[in-house]
Amino acid sequence: MKRTFAAVLVVLMTGTALLSSQTNFENQYVRMTVLPGWTVDASSSPPLVKVTHGRYVLTIDPIFVHASGVKGGRISEIVSGMPSVEAVRAGVEGPWGTDCAQPNNVVIITGTLSLANLYTDDTKSNVENGCVFPSDGQPAWFGSLFVGEGSESEYTITLAYDTRDVNALPKEGTTELKQVLSDVQTMLKSLEMKPPIVISSIGPRTALPGARVTLRGSGFDLKNFNLRPEFSTFRDLSITTIAVAGDGKSMIVEIPASRTIRSCDRPGYAYIGENCVAASPNSTYIECPRVNDRHPTFCGVPFPAGVYSVQVVGIMVRSNELSLTVTAPQPTPVFISLLYPDSGVIPGDTIRVQGKGFTRTSNTVKIGSAAVVDEVIDDVPSSDGTTLSFAAPDPPNGNLTPVVQYYDVRISNANGESNQIIFRYAGQY
Repeated sequence: MKRTFAAVLVVLMTGTALLSSQTNFENQYVRMTVLPGWTVDASSSPPLVKVTHGRYVLTIDPIFVHASGVKGGRISEIVSGMPSVEAVRAGVEGPWGTDCAQPNNVVIITGTLSLANLYTDDTKSNVENGCVFPSDGQPAWFGSLFVGEGSESEYTITLAYDTRDVNALPKEGTTELKQVLSDVQTMLKSLEMKPPIVISSIGPRTALPGARVTLRGSGFDLKNFNLRPEFSTFRDLSITTIAVAGDGKSMIVEIPASRTIRSCDRPGYAYIGENCVAASPNSTYIECPRVNDRHPTFCGVPFPAGVYSVQVVGIMVRSNELSLTVTAPQPTPVFISLLYPDSGVIPGDTIRVQGKGFTRTSNTVKIGSAAVVDEVIDDVPSSDGTTLSFAAPDPPNGNLTPVVQYYDVRISNANGESNQIIFRYAGQY
């Protein structure tokens, strides 16, 4: 039996600890019918939800983050915290296997979801493994796992009994147990999984590099999933999150002012996609010069205009995609076309800039954000008006942290101020 596990459900309302007699149940994660006699526990921490009937506890985790790295998780991760399972396995050492339970108790619920019931099996080998069984020797039910295929393997559903006394476990085949399992199957057949994060609109839909736009939708406040916006076609680009609304329905983000390209092994070649190709005389591709023979150089270039797909992603979650048009800025007298290196920089490194409109003297390098200048280097010379260089100063705002810090670099002089290129200090030095 394939051991991937599935599911979905979360509580619709907050306030009182328990909500009962609900029929049609919906929130940002699921739609579901809850049968009479079952109660949704509103004290569960979203997105986790518990639905109870007496001592029976149906637990649904719509975004299961497993520690093993195995898609769907291992059984030991799935059953963690199920009191009836822990009672039967009280003396078992090591990770969960097929111990303690009778095999092949699988019921088909839908085309992609099955129910695997666990009944005690007090064979000699199981007893020797440390399994604990009811004293009367009769098979007892002690839990159910829901086995999913496809997208449902990313979710988990478990059904347990709230007791650590193996003699209190429901006996196999009893009327109550049959009804409970039937109820659960009926409710799960009504499940409709919904994406936990949705982008419904982007405003404005057209913006310049470095501008801020607002994503509207739901689920942007999902906790502990490291949500971040990104371009699906340029996942190496860092779209900065500026603010998230308290209700999770909007997110303000900043379009990158530039993107990073890497150098090739030979002059006259440009890194395009995953390959280095010869740059023809009429090519629009920009060559990133190689500074160190042993390591590639990373160069910052203006963010190219185009139509991009934006989505919000996180651990085990991903929103839909919406398009955003990035337009080319109006030409300016001072313009940066290339800055290198733009990544992994430490104080004292020589930063080289190519462009136009630089003056022979009195060029000013500004390092900071679009709104705040944290570091200024005055009187940087340019012998030809198209190139200049400066030594990277100590990072703005004090010492570096282990997290990479991003800043904007701009050049200004009597001709005006340039566009921005993103500048990345190394995380530590």
